[in-house]
Amino acid sequence: MSQDDICLDKAPSVSPEEAKKLLETNKNYILLDVRTKMEYDKWRIDGAKLIQLSELIKNYKKLDRSKKYLIVCLSGRRSACAAYALKELGFEAFNIQGGMLEWPYETIGSFEDIEIP
Repeated sequence: MSQDDICLDKAPSVSPEEAKKLLETNKNYILLDVRTKMEYDKWRIDGAKLIQLSELIKNYKKLDRSKKYLIVCLSGRRSACAAYALKELGFEAFNIQGGMLEWPYETIGSFEDIEIP
């Protein structure tokens, strides 16, 4: 079993629909985007705060423990690892299932704007 599979299996998660409802109705939830700056700049959910996965692990102490975190990436794999890591560190964090690729709501930019090397 790969590290990604372990994260996907053990990370608390919510559907995109649940995430949108939580963000609209509960100010205690913060949306974190753990993709690269290039990905974020080209296509993101309005209001998402960028913190790349590598930076999140190094700087988790800067997060507010009184908040709950909804975490997104492109497909849900990096965000699952982030949610799992934060859960293990005592935070309430949830992976948004399917990531940006499954987010059916309005976004800034589009997938087509991302340059794939």
